[in-house]
Amino acid sequence: MSVLDDDGDLVRVLDEDGAVVGDRPDLDDDRLVGIYRDLRLARHFDTRAVNLQRQGRMGTYPPMAGQEAAQVGSAHALADRDWIFPSYREHAASHLHGVSLEEILRYWMGDERGAVREEANVFPVAIPIATQLLHAVGVGWGAALSGDDVVTVAHFGDGATSEGDFHEALNFAGVFDVPTVFLCHNNQWAISVPRERQTASETLAEKAGAYGFSGVRVDGMDPLATYAVMDAAVERARHGAADEPRPTLVEAVQYRFGAPTT
Repeated sequence: MSVLDDDGDLVRVLDEDGAVVGDRPDLDDDRLVGIYRDLRLARHFDTRAVNLQRQGRMGTYPPMAGQEAAQVGSAHALADRDWIFPSYREHAASHLHGVSLEEILRYWMGDERGAVREEANVFPVAIPIATQLLHAVGVGWGAALSGDDVVTVAHFGDGATSEGDFHEALNFAGVFDVPTVFLCHNNQWAISVPRERQTASETLAEKAGAYGFSGVRVDGMDPLATYAVMDAAVERARHGAADEPRPTLVEAVQYRFGAPTT
């Protein structure tokens, strides 16, 4: 169930009793401190990586400053057995799901060892826009057919919603009730194209309705709100719910501080 907030803008998730669960999840102090530490680490890593590129030690790098909250909050909502399918900016989400920071740096330094994912349920970085959504749906469908309670999460930007792969992936997920969560990092710009030039829809989340499942907007700069929304979406994908499809489209509204890439 969803509802507009007081500003009529961001949508938060409500439980069956009508209580808001998108603001303050029930996490103990150790978990909250862990989330804060992960946010600090993500920002520090991002700053250092940009500096390395400016020094000529990396060819290019896509900064994530401003998008850490959605990445960290979503990663904390997953089980180790779940899979994430990143685009090229999900450094924090990939690291928290098992990819070392060393591997991430190696990848952007052109070292092929940085593309190996032997110890983590993280697919290789997807440079083409939106192709990873199809991969996420395929793995999710395979898990469902095998009876595995595995959830797949596809990360992508708002610009990916203009690609055909986005629509094909969501359509397939809706038809076959695939346990996939589509996490759109709406940083409001696809390079130099603003969101309002991407679509005439009022929101990106509402696109889910065309494919027969729920779409939710959340403050993507709030890690706890993002965690709560993703936790509910992952639970629904993993176990199903009465009269509710497994897939969910989550639009995490945020603002990226840096350039699309260096």
